[in-house]
Amino acid sequence: MVQVYKIAASYNANAYLIAAKRPILVDAGVHCELALSPIGRIIIPDALEYIVLTHCHYDHIAHATQLAEQTGARIGIHEKDAELLSDDQATVSAMFGVCAPSIKPDVIFHGGEVLDLGDAKLEVIHTPGHTPGSICLYGTKQLFSGDTVFPNGSFGRTDLRGGDPNQLLASIKLLTALDVEIMYPGHGDATRKDVNAQIRDSLRLAEQVLQEPHAL
Repeated sequence: MVQVYKIAASYNANAYLIAAKRPILVDAGVHCELALSPIGRIIIPDALEYIVLTHCHYDHIAHATQLAEQTGARIGIHEKDAELLSDDQATVSAMFGVCAPSIKPDVIFHGGEVLDLGDAKLEVIHTPGHTPGSICLYGTKQLFSGDTVFPNGSFGRTDLRGGDPNQLLASIKLLTALDVEIMYPGHGDATRKDVNAQIRDSLRLAEQVLQEPHAL
């Protein structure tokens, strides 16, 4: 497994540095200065290849542009969320009392791409529901789950603009087919404790909470 470092979170959202031969940063809500200092202790910041955004919400994307400018990294996001980057409501920027940040992605994902990090590979998995273009990254039994699923059987909310309970339920079902040893969620701490069972717990709870009641 490649080394993964949690970068100081802003707005209670995580950013992860994957210190592979071709390093990438997963999510970029963390303030530029707060992020560059720990990144610089692990890699040469100019070596950062990608900033991969798991979805378009402000707490995960706020400082992507500044970090890209400082490192030369390319910003990647799913096509469905790329369409929403200038929308104050869809990015929930309005909830933070600000306008949507100005982000021009360099790479548009469609789902199914494989990121070659030199000594590791990560598959881009489209997992809509929290947002239309939410993604997870998976490789070497490591799952970067964004806000799709969280530890202890939790999962992302669907009541914000672009959320869809049925899509999220289908996305969680998709993740139960993976063999995961460690999960790096968009919020909270990473977990290694029987992660497959935790994702199945998320599915069971989602089936209870998100499924529409059967018509009588």
